[in-house]
Amino acid sequence: MNGEQAFCQHCGGRISPEPPEIAIRSRTAWEDRGERGFFGSLLATLQESLFRPTGFFRSMNVTGGLTEPLLYAMITAVVGFLASYLWQILLRDALHGYVPERLQGTAGLDLFSGIGLAVLSLLLPFLIIAVLFLWSGVLHVLLLMVKGASNGFEATFRVVSYSFGSNLLLVIPFCGGFIASLWSMVLVIIGLKEAHGTTGGKAAFAVLFPLLLCCAAAVLTLLVVFGTIAASLGSLSQQPWK
Repeated sequence: MNGEQAFCQHCGGRISPEPPEIAIRSRTAWEDRGERGFFGSLLATLQESLFRPTGFFRSMNVTGGLTEPLLYAMITAVVGFLASYLWQILLRDALHGYVPERLQGTAGLDLFSGIGLAVLSLLLPFLIIAVLFLWSGVLHVLLLMVKGASNGFEATFRVVSYSFGSNLLLVIPFCGGFIASLWSMVLVIIGLKEAHGTTGGKAAFAVLFPLLLCCAAAVLTLLVVFGTIAASLGSLSQQPWK
C-alpha cells in the first residue's frame, strides 16, 4: 500500500494521506548547561549552529523563554567585540611608526581608546539587547507580511539570538567583520526557514529586504547630493566673472 496513491491497488478503497513528519524539537545544548557544563554547552551550541545550522534550527525549541538565547547572544557578541578590539590594538601598534602623529587620530587608530572604550563597554550590553529586539521585530513583521511566520515572535527572536554566534568570527583579522556579517545573514535565513517551517524564499525576503531598502536609500541620497552639487557648479559657471 503506497501512501502517495489515492486508492488501494488491492481493494480499491480510498487511502488517507499519511500525516507529514513533525520535527522533534528540544532544548539546545546551551539551555542544557546543568548536564553539559558551561563551556561544554557553549562549544556544542557554537559547533551545531555555525556548521550544522539546518539541523540545529530544525530541532531547536521555538519556545522556552527569551533569557537563555539572549544570554548566549550577549556572550558571543561581547567576546567577538573584544577580539576585534584586540586586533585594532595590535594594528595600531604596528602602524604607529608608519602613520604621522597628526594623522593617527583621524586614521581611526584611537577610536576606542580612553574614555570612549569605557563608555562603549558599558553601553555594549544595552546595544546588543536593543539590536536583538529591533532586528527580530523587523524580521517577524516581514515574515507576517508574506505569511511565513507559523510560530510566534519568540521563535524569530531565538533564531536571531543563536545566529549571533557568528560574531566569534571577528577573531579573524582584516576580513572577520565581513565574514561574520555574511554568515550571520545565512544563519538567520536558514533559522527562520526551519523555525517557522516556511520557504527559503520568504525567509530570504525577510532578511534581505531591509538591506536592499537601506542600499536603495543610500544610493538615492548620493544621487540627490551629487545632483545638488552639479546644479550648484552649473549655476556658478553661468555667472559672469567680475
